[in-house]
Amino acid sequence: MKVEFEGMEGFHRLKSLWKIEYRMVFMEPFLTRGVSDELVEGIGNLIHRRLPKDAVPLVMGDRAVLTGNAVKGVFRHIISAQLTQAGVDVCFQKVKVSPGASQRIEEMGRVNACQPDNPCFVCAWFGTSGRQGALHFSFLKSTKSINEILVGEPIPMVALAEDLNALVAKKGRGAFALLAPVKENTEFRGWITGENLSMEILGAIKEIADMSEKGFVRFGGLKTRGFGSARIEILKIEKFNAAPFKLEKSYEGSELKSFLEACQRKYHLLLSRGRKP
Repeated sequence: MKVEFEGMEGFHRLKSLWKIEYRMVFMEPFLTRGVSDELVEGIGNLIHRRLPKDAVPLVMGDRAVLTGNAVKGVFRHIISAQLTQAGVDVCFQKVKVSPGASQRIEEMGRVNACQPDNPCFVCAWFGTSGRQGALHFSFLKSTKSINEILVGEPIPMVALAEDLNALVAKKGRGAFALLAPVKENTEFRGWITGENLSMEILGAIKEIADMSEKGFVRFGGLKTRGFGSARIEILKIEKFNAAPFKLEKSYEGSELKSFLEACQRKYHLLLSRGRKP
């Protein structure tokens, strides 16, 4: 269903700028899968084990990192799927589906890819392959150094073929692999900046933070095997006037809580409008 939502001012008019600071605490081990030989060797030396290439976290400097692209993808997926379930029109990007999949996705409630001048709610804020979005996600970096947050003992994993009920050796390695993820309770910090944000999109971000409290938001590799569940906490929101540039309002503590709850009510109203006949 085509549902009206509060649109952004457009990139030609910069009315407000926003910064959302947040932290992410992993409730399970987390693996981002770094791939360089040097990184694998360095982490292997830290825990005194020889490891495969895709079994160590991504590291910048001495901090484990999660890319902004990974966070953006998870946020976009959750908001898109929730709006689809609520009956609000959300498009799918054909560049992301295999041939013949478009019809199946349309049957599930998605519409054809938006035109740049008429975006759905998700495309308005996250952008498309041909249109810049209004949300920008930073890298998240661990608050502690990599040698403090690696698991003390590598975690063994096994490849199993369900149809044969048998162990399967992957190309270039055996059926078993040792993984060296960051351990649970590791904290990462980062931010989201936005242009001309509405209360509805801020409420959608709050919705994801609520889901994360119950373990439904996951990042990194091996998510179906006990990895990557993270709790997201929004720490502060700043709203800036764009012309001239100056801080207009800073939300923290109880004021932040009240503001986010008001934004979430706006987002819930958007969801409810999609269910009307």
